Amino acid sequence: MDNIFDYSCYRFTKHSLQCIGHWPFQSRRDKIFLRCLTFFLISTILIPKIIKLIESLNDLDMVVECLPIIGCYIVGMIKFFNWIIMEDHMKQLLLTIKRNWEDLNVESELEVLHQYSDQSRRLNIAYTTCCYSVLLFYFCSPAVPKILDIIKPLNGSRPRIPLYHTEFFIDQDKYYVHLLIHAYLTVPVGLSYAVFFDNLFATLIHHACGMIEILKLRLEALHIKNTTQGPIKFEIVMNRIRTSSDLQTEIFKFIEKLEAAYSFALLIIVAVNMILIITAGVAAVVKMSHPNEMIRVTIVNMCALTHLFWSSWLGHNLIVHSEHIFLSTLSKWYLSPSPLQSILIPIMVRSMKPCRLTAGKLYTMSMESFGAMVKTIMSFMTVLNSMR
Repeated sequence: MDNIFDYSCYRFTKHSLQCIGHWPFQSRRDKIFLRCLTFFLISTILIPKIIKLIESLNDLDMVVECLPIIGCYIVGMIKFFNWIIMEDHMKQLLLTIKRNWEDLNVESELEVLHQYSDQSRRLNIAYTTCCYSVLLFYFCSPAVPKILDIIKPLNGSRPRIPLYHTEFFIDQDKYYVHLLIHAYLTVPVGLSYAVFFDNLFATLIHHACGMIEILKLRLEALHIKNTTQGPIKFEIVMNRIRTSSDLQTEIFKFIEKLEAAYSFALLIIVAVNMILIITAGVAAVVKMSHPNEMIRVTIVNMCALTHLFWSSWLGHNLIVHSEHIFLSTLSKWYLSPSPLQSILIPIMVRSMKPCRLTAGKLYTMSMESFGAMVKTIMSFMTVLNSMR
């Protein structure tokens, strides 16, 4: 089963999901152990953070500072439970990828699918590297006071800066190092859920785009203008059209499964991201007098914005590719005799409306929706800042 996913273009995604116990073809024991472990680690930081938020409800600035971090962990937990609930859907999607690779026997089509899969791998590696690089920069913020004490010493030591505020009901100064180490161990786990969820999402979308490109090439290679050469040639073209129609149906079913597996989770994630960006933006304004803390909050803001952009861009990529099906069919349709025109019409009709991925049918994953969302976010930030 795993031979296809041991290829270089899928290996990174496979090993990433195995690390957190969400590769569908792992042993049941490994999945349960890794899921329980990662859930426990995330809970040990999320619960104290929520307690701190509840204790600080009368302090608007502290609430605004706590919400972005809590939102990040909520996004991770949403993806955690979505994977568990939708595991069968994920498994079916991966099995479809395996079957597509096995069914293709034309070298040029295999090359197209490999090209899209490899592009997905490179984008996933770049996205993961970027996210963890930002996390590393975020981890360095508690060291700033120590560095400043060396570069520009004061009469006394500068106050320590926690990675973020939590409530463990212990002396925060006495156990500062212990709490910092705990944060360093748990924060990457929450980020891993967010990043690896997006990596699989990108892998599945790129596979769909690759199959659409193969369908496009098949439609463009029908050579309908030569169908008058005889019944044998006519029958060959008829078979090619039927094969293309079957492939179109299979692609649409794949995208429907992808929508079913991700739609509800994306709805909550988009909503949380919107709240994250707004609160982090307000928090950045609140912390303007403390540059170090302002930079940290700004990083959270940019990460949430990038996360929303990434998901929207992937969905937009699918829309653009699906539009090619209609254009490829139309480009040859007028050259064909009447019997073939009638067979091509269903392909054209089904492809007139581009394939779209949505967040709960309320937000279309596209760059147009992303632009509208950013405008809405800026309006909310302006209102909240004026209320302070």
